[in-house]
Amino acid sequence: MTKEPLAVSRDMTIGELVILFDHHDYNGFPVVDEEGVLAGIVTKLDLLGLLRPADSLEVPGLASVSQFPVERIMRHGIITVEPDDAIAAVADLMVETRLRSIPVVQRHSGKPVLVGIVSRNDLLRRLLTEARAESP
Repeated sequence: MTKEPLAVSRDMTIGELVILFDHHDYNGFPVVDEEGVLAGIVTKLDLLGLLRPADSLEVPGLASVSQFPVERIMRHGIITVEPDDAIAAVADLMVETRLRSIPVVQRHSGKPVLVGIVSRNDLLRRLLTEARAESP
């Protein structure tokens, strides 16, 4: 798990998001409010959905959407796990949903506060380490 992952706000612009994707090799970013409460997630696929041509081969210019807030394309109601969830359960969830990463939240007053993110690489590394330790 990556603790304190890079997250974005709902009001970050699409233009700023594009810069983040250029600078970081991430598939997506959690979207949080000022208190760190998870509001959703925004991925490269969401950005692709915004930028893809509608009926022609003409791609909308980035300038026309660069001031849109991330909130406009982010996904709500996302799948999360908690820090104490069993590694096998997290792996099962990732395989079943085909997600590349899953936000890790801790509930504070019933609100899901982002504390980390677990990726496919994190899980594979952990499972392979455990498998090697068990091998004679």
